[in-house]
Amino acid sequence: VLDCGGCYGDTALYFAHQVGNNGKVFSFEFIPNNIKLFNINTDLNEQLKERIQLVPHPVIDQSDKVYYFKDNGPGSVVKENSFEGQTGEVKSISIDDFVERNAVPKINFIKMDIEGAEPLALKGAENTIRQFKPNLAIAIYHSMDDFVNIPKWIIDLDLGYKIYLGHYTIHREETVIFATVD
Repeated sequence: VLDCGGCYGDTALYFAHQVGNNGKVFSFEFIPNNIKLFNINTDLNEQLKERIQLVPHPVIDQSDKVYYFKDNGPGSVVKENSFEGQTGEVKSISIDDFVERNAVPKINFIKMDIEGAEPLALKGAENTIRQFKPNLAIAIYHSMDDFVNIPKWIIDLDLGYKIYLGHYTIHREETVIFATVD
């Protein structure tokens, strides 16, 4: 499982439970305060923690690009250029490069909730998606364009994906596209 946007580790722990003893969860999170809470939460679940690998890089369409951030937990600011008040910088990784560099033998599921970077991260995962046809859960609420463009991008891969929409609050947040190949 690729857990893109690991935040506090709750989804990584859920996925670690689901994958069982032989599965692996790669959770991408790079904001220091989020990582601190991620580690506290996973430390409380020793058996599940063994199945989780934290990857401290943002996912995007290209690897080794430098991003600058201001750590404010889930409300952090991330920019392509250095800015006043930033608290750190980090290099990106594409999913395709991550899978290749780490010789990941199989991807069954990709979850993305990465604050609007989903379209570019999907572009950087195209080879992985084509090769493994994983189930997808992609947040689309960060931009109104994503409601159309992300499902269209998935369908245009012509891999036989069926698209489903889920919405989980009374507000506009937490709208997710689920895609699966039967």
